[in-house]
Amino acid sequence: MSIAVVTGCAGFIASHLVDELLKNNWIVYGIDNFHPYYDRELKELNLKHLKKSKNFTFIEGSILSKSDLNKIPKNIDYLFHYAAIAGVRNSILHPDEYFKINLDGTKILLQNFIKIKKIIFASTSSVYGEVSSNDFPVSENHLLNPISPYGESKKLAEEFCQQFVIKNQIELVILRFYTVFGPRQRPDEAFTKFIRLILDKKPVPIYGDGNKMRDFTYVSDIVRGSILASIKGSGVYNLGTNNPITVNQMVSTIEKLMELKIQKKYVKSPTGDVQKTHANISKAQKELGYSPNMLFEDGVRNCIKWCIETQNIISKI
Repeated sequence: MSIAVVTGCAGFIASHLVDELLKNNWIVYGIDNFHPYYDRELKELNLKHLKKSKNFTFIEGSILSKSDLNKIPKNIDYLFHYAAIAGVRNSILHPDEYFKINLDGTKILLQNFIKIKKIIFASTSSVYGEVSSNDFPVSENHLLNPISPYGESKKLAEEFCQQFVIKNQIELVILRFYTVFGPRQRPDEAFTKFIRLILDKKPVPIYGDGNKMRDFTYVSDIVRGSILASIKGSGVYNLGTNNPITVNQMVSTIEKLMELKIQKKYVKSPTGDVQKTHANISKAQKELGYSPNMLFEDGVRNCIKWCIETQNIISKI
């Protein structure tokens, strides 16, 4: 029976990851500090069912605190480091906090687990920055040139992980996630934000002309890729779909499924917002057996259902 630590376990992706690990009979220690970036009540809701499992132990604490990390047993096989403060636009406003949590937090965390078997580090497509149209789909060996503090903090954290595992002879997988969506998403993320505004009969702000493209990847595909990587991965992998769509197409899909006419408000694109993301996933397909299974429309339907179910909580945020 495998034993894992999952950082950021009350968050969007990591709570889904814990779900799947428990289904596969892993023993999981989760740590989360309920960072005030968004409402604690949503994160508590993510944890509620997990706490019922005898194989799950929750530690409320920070990856920046050695005393909190010392509450986790040392006989751990796998470290899924998914704790981070995410969001490109917010990082422009609060760059120091992003480097403190995403970089310094990673350093403190890893130094507490020098005898672990394997580290699975959640990174992001934001490490690539703005990419030339000739370079799509982007492969893992592409130049890293982030244009936001969030992307830069993750790039530096990747580099630290790579140096750390060489020194301590630990296996490492770095996973670069592409625009993950699904239930439990942050309130400021596009799907949750747009659906909430539609339910409230308010205009939906769309950056630029709506033709920016994103490689939207459903959370269950990201989780499956993460577990495959923990079993047989080594090195860096893109986890996306290789099928980007425009924001206008995304909004049209929401409009169709909600059977409501959306009030669209086109606004200026913020700093750090790239024109397109498009993952080359051939390495993950070949080495991990990764394959994105969720149809985009079905994923959006699940998002809408979750937003309606949690509308009372989200509307307070």
